[in-house]
Amino acid sequence: MEITNCVRCKKVFQRIKDPICDECKKKDDELFDAVKDFLNENPSSTIMQIAEATGASHKRIMQWLRDGRLELVEGEGELTCRHCGVEITTGVLCDECLLEVSRQVGDLFPAQAKGKAEPEKIMRHSAVMHTRNTKQ
Repeated sequence: MEITNCVRCKKVFQRIKDPICDECKKKDDELFDAVKDFLNENPSSTIMQIAEATGASHKRIMQWLRDGRLELVEGEGELTCRHCGVEITTGVLCDECLLEVSRQVGDLFPAQAKGKAEPEKIMRHSAVMHTRNTKQ
């Protein structure tokens, strides 16, 4: 553990994982819950509509998309694979690049990959945005 300043409020805190303090993390979780509630009531909302209705910044919503906490269900062209540039709905890599990275890791560590099935393609959806069904 290290002592550092919160990247949001600059308060000194003991960092375990996140670069933000517990208070900022709590505010972030509350804001995410507001976005989630808004999306449950307005499932075909755009990023701009969500930002206006909840007060969440465009940047924060994009980070939640990259983190896999939200998923676009109809592309707005704002989220692209960091490797090949193809439009994606969540995360940082498209299905094909994700499979390629997985294969490369398997090549680097063949003993660990031995006996494991090749990863299946991740199913992608097709409409505007929703929260992912993951346990946070």
